[in-house]
Amino acid sequence: MSLVALLAIFLIVGFMTGILIGMLGIGGGLVFVPTLYYLLPLINVPIGNLAYYTIGTSLFAGALASSNSAFLHIRKQNYLKRPAVLVAIGAALSAFIAPFFVVKVKSEIIEFIFASVMITVALRMIFESRKNQKFQWSNPLSEPFLFILGIFTGVLSAFTGLGGGVIYVPSLIYLFLINARIAVGTSSIITAITMISSALSYILQGSETISYSGSIGFVIPEAAIPLGVGAILGSFFGVKFVMKYSSEFIKKAFAVLLIVAVAKIIFT
Repeated sequence: MSLVALLAIFLIVGFMTGILIGMLGIGGGLVFVPTLYYLLPLINVPIGNLAYYTIGTSLFAGALASSNSAFLHIRKQNYLKRPAVLVAIGAALSAFIAPFFVVKVKSEIIEFIFASVMITVALRMIFESRKNQKFQWSNPLSEPFLFILGIFTGVLSAFTGLGGGVIYVPSLIYLFLINARIAVGTSSIITAITMISSALSYILQGSETISYSGSIGFVIPEAAIPLGVGAILGSFFGVKFVMKYSSEFIKKAFAVLLIVAVAKIIFT
């Protein structure tokens, strides 16, 4: 496959993913990671370090796209400032530190907990109706839990290459009782900060690894840039969609995304 064709594929994949990024407040890793696992070997990325290049490149591309999505949501005032700041502080810290331990710590337990939580939330979102909303918490968790949420999800992001939106959105909706549409906007801001922090860490820790010519640490620009640019373009449409559709529709769409995320974790 020629480099031009590969760049075109990255651009198209990025655009389609960008729609999800803008609409659902995610970072795009659910699509970027499997795409990169399949395509990076075609440009002779060493198999031995493929996982690290995949995660680092996914985080960098997602950081570009989610930053644009965050800007669009901020411009539309579709976010809550204090939750965004508190979660982002915790996420930025753990997302930067965790990559230095990724190669030393097994992630199976974290992934199992992650998958269990997501499938539970997804099923609730799918089968939720106004009739059973009486079982929803009457009071949101206190603000310190926002920081804890950021710490936990930042670590998860570093291990998986995801931006954390698959955790941030349902947590903001069900644990902190934030409206789904606003939760998406708030998540987009936190996700951008999470991915920027973790991507920077992968760049720094991979700076001494000379395994692939042209890489910046564990980030491969010829993959990350077209993915990111395509996703930026797609995110414009995604943000328009989220402002147009109801909170119930957003919940159902996000539930489907969570199930895909669980399947990815189980079968990879």
